[in-house]
Amino acid sequence: MNIEQIRQRLANGFKLFTLCLSDGRKLAVAHPAFVAVGRRVVVVIGQGDRVNTVDPVHIVSIGDKATET
Repeated sequence: MNIEQIRQRLANGFKLFTLCLSDGRKLAVAHPAFVAVGRRVVVVIGQGDRVNTVDPVHIVSIGDKATET
């Protein structure tokens, strides 16, 4: 996944989305304050303040609607 696509999602009028990972997990991004995008890492804060640190290589797709973390 191109990390720039995630940055564009955050910059162009935020809408809920889900990051689908190579291990089958889905991370909901419900608000732009709950995600941080670095050069080689994406951090998503989920339900219960659970912190998910992901290597962008493992992000296989971005869904348009946030689902359960």
